[in-house]
Amino acid sequence: MSTPAGVVEFDPAAFIVQFPAFASVPADTLTSYFNMAVMYLNNSPCSVVQDLTIRAQLLNLITAHIAFLLGRASAGDGSNAAAVGQIASAGEGTVNASFVAVQAQNAAFWAQSEYGFMFWQMALPYRTFRYFPAPCAYVNR
Repeated sequence: MSTPAGVVEFDPAAFIVQFPAFASVPADTLTSYFNMAVMYLNNSPCSVVQDLTIRAQLLNLITAHIAFLLGRASAGDGSNAAAVGQIASAGEGTVNASFVAVQAQNAAFWAQSEYGFMFWQMALPYRTFRYFPAPCAYVNR
């Protein structure tokens, strides 16, 4: 099956080269994370990010962010690694921490991992206001 023009195709091997921290994650799992990533950033010819190289980088950062967040849940060390959100407070004696839930539409959600924060910063030009003037129609009378 070929990928339509104007669409980024996920390459798990290239992703692992760029993000070796996820080398132990199966390719099928990474592909499913990429499929989630396209829910955050349109991967069609109509995407606001028209440059496919830039869009691939952004989608890979989102994929890494998702893999990081979901990887914490599978830590399996009893450390409550699955806690999601920004740390609101922390203690030292008998270790405790509280977390603040974040919304996906702001920087706090993306700042939960270095991958997400890099995406948030790199996507700034695509989050700014764009003005498209109405087309001019000149009528010669």
